[in-house]
Amino acid sequence: MQRYEKKIKIESSPEKIYNIVLDDFNTPKWNPTVSAVIETENNKIQLDTDLGGFTITNTETDENKSVIWRMEESDLESIEYILTPKTKATEVTICIEFDNKKLLKLLKKTANLCLTGLKNYIEFIEKGGDPELYNKWDLLVTP
Repeated sequence: MQRYEKKIKIESSPEKIYNIVLDDFNTPKWNPTVSAVIETENNKIQLDTDLGGFTITNTETDENKSVIWRMEESDLESIEYILTPKTKATEVTICIEFDNKKLLKLLKKTANLCLTGLKNYIEFIEKGGDPELYNKWDLLVTP
């Protein structure tokens, strides 16, 4: 099994970031790689992403510290968000475990987009922005 990690600092509390990451159905709002989240018949969560569809079979949490999504029947084994408090910010680490070595280059880009989207969304809210008016595509484009 392969593992890839990427880190970013976000000027927000671990609690706020944790609650946003834990809210599966809000993920398409901030994550540019996720187009939809669907609850399946057996109460599992289906993520429709740029990499295809993934079913989350289990979510493990350590309140305000980490969220792990476990997948089934997928090249991805898990996606984990680790939250580490820093001075005036939180370091967010995304860890992706996967089987197919050929996915590494694509997963690096995906992890970067995911963390950038999360950072932009949270900082938009921290500055008083209305989450309902947030457009994940606006802040990914550089002038």
